Amino acid sequence: MIWESTVSFVTDPAKMLIVVVSVLLSITALLAWKKYNKPSLLYAHLFFVLSPIFYFALSVNCSLKLVQGLLSWCTALFAKFVLYLLPPLMALSFIAGYIVLPHLYKRIGKPLSLKAFKELCKLTGINADLFLIDRAEPVAFTLGRRVFVSVGMFELLSGKELEAVLLHELHHVKARSSWGKFSSNFVRLFSPVAWFSAGSVEKEECLADAFAVRVQRTSSYLKSAKRKVSYL
Repeated sequence: MIWESTVSFVTDPAKMLIVVVSVLLSITALLAWKKYNKPSLLYAHLFFVLSPIFYFALSVNCSLKLVQGLLSWCTALFAKFVLYLLPPLMALSFIAGYIVLPHLYKRIGKPLSLKAFKELCKLTGINADLFLIDRAEPVAFTLGRRVFVSVGMFELLSGKELEAVLLHELHHVKARSSWGKFSSNFVRLFSPVAWFSAGSVEKEECLADAFAVRVQRTSSYLKSAKRKVSYL
């Protein structure tokens, strides 16, 4: 029964037309995201790339009691996974990455009142909060409007080098890069096609670097900071 419903699906012109259109729309949305860098286009891509899979799973009669043969057995397991396990898995991944992880870092990080950081926020017109992470490894990143910098980063860099790093992260706050990076990683987790989206993340890093260089009017501090971090 499963084999017959599978054959019926792939040989139905109307159903295959829906699949082809959905795939084309998913590719179009991904290409548009690479050009305009709007996370909503990534989620549109995910919707269209998964729609044929859910459509196929709903079309398969996957009663395991009637399974005959390895192919039918695998098809039934695939359909049940798509229908019953994939949606909650996606929901849990989204909640863990977008809600739980930022909250965890906020609890781990220590709010830091740094005069130099406040002056940078005032200079750039960007509203952000600074948090210190008790880690020897030199790292810096943003989550929403929060900038996290490790103890190791403060110990490794000079004042101007640290300023360049903070400016880089402030640009990420302004551009809401953390939402874009999360969306990219989330969509790539469930859509192999979206691995081609990595280029836009690199573009964001280049824009953040350019912002730091423009404010400091020199690239020397940013380059030396990157050089020190890469040596470790």
